[in-house]
Amino acid sequence: MLSIFYGRAYPFKRLLLTLSTSLSLASAAMAAPATPPDSTQQAPEATLPLPTPVAADTLPAVETSASALPADSSARPRRARKTDYQVAPGVTWHYEKPKPFRWLLHVPRDLVQYPGYAFRKENTKAIVGIGLSSVALWVADQVLLDWAQDFGRAINLEAKSTQKTLVYIPFKVGDINLPLEFNVPDNLNSTFYYIGDGWTHLGTAAGFMAYGIIKKDNRAAQTASQLGESILSTGIVVQAIKRSTGRQSPFVATKPRGEWHLFPSFTQYQSRVPNFDAYPTGHMATAMATVTVIADNYPEYKFVRPLGYGLIGLLGYSMLNNGVHWASDYPLGIALGYGFAKIAVRHGRTRVEAPAEPGTGFVPRRPQPWHQRIQYAPFNYGPYTGVSCSYSW
Repeated sequence: MLSIFYGRAYPFKRLLLTLSTSLSLASAAMAAPATPPDSTQQAPEATLPLPTPVAADTLPAVETSASALPADSSARPRRARKTDYQVAPGVTWHYEKPKPFRWLLHVPRDLVQYPGYAFRKENTKAIVGIGLSSVALWVADQVLLDWAQDFGRAINLEAKSTQKTLVYIPFKVGDINLPLEFNVPDNLNSTFYYIGDGWTHLGTAAGFMAYGIIKKDNRAAQTASQLGESILSTGIVVQAIKRSTGRQSPFVATKPRGEWHLFPSFTQYQSRVPNFDAYPTGHMATAMATVTVIADNYPEYKFVRPLGYGLIGLLGYSMLNNGVHWASDYPLGIALGYGFAKIAVRHGRTRVEAPAEPGTGFVPRRPQPWHQRIQYAPFNYGPYTGVSCSYSW
């Protein structure tokens, strides 16, 4: 460190100044590159000014602009994934990025949780409504079926549910035929019926997944996972009930409202499926699951439920018109799809708590009931004593 003193220089201080200057010049000479000696030039006698040392933590940070960096694609910032979505004032949902096909592992959990979710005390009215509506529709099944088919003939709506096969891959497990086929409808009634086809809902899920991957949108990706989860869970339960109740479909019914063959054997069921698979409807169940998952994840889009329920209504009519289902097959199927969709959505997102009011440090309280807003306080003002009553709006 170089110290400079003003005024009279004492011999001791002059000696320190000379030593410091010599050491600094020697250090500069060692750091400088070696140059060939030149006899015609002489080193100047004047001493160089020495820089004042500065602490490392006081040095200003050097900012490098993006234009100064080399053009390298790996150095470009990546688009951040979108995880939080505000769907209403004070309502924000957080979505994690789903792992590929992890939803398959959630299906057993959903099957176990469904009874506890469905048969809660607050669902008593809904359960009673499903039961009563199923009984009422069963009484009127034949009348409703005949009316739907008469109306279809009146408007020249073909009752057949015919489809054109685009892809057919034969596959057998023992004596059971389980081909992989992809069909498309070839008339208007079949188009309505195709709304409930599994390919329709799998295609919808694939669209959400593609959008989530391309746009880094976690909500869309989670919606796709929840669709697969709820549809598969619903399908398992629907098939179990179908194979237990064994109700005839209308177009093969041997008596009004069809016959019930409880617990048909596996061979009987596979050999004559329409004789046993009417109750409940799987098409309505999967359609309801799809609409519920999308509507719950995108509540800001108010048109989803009306549009979805309208399409479900067309699906319901088409299945009466082509004689695939009875009207009483619908309530339970709709309830199953709705319940499994709710479970899948509940596990696929988390609620983000509202931030505290600025400057208070307290989270805003929920509005209290009107009878709890009345506050009483005693007072004593001079000769007057009493109780004050206040009400906060």
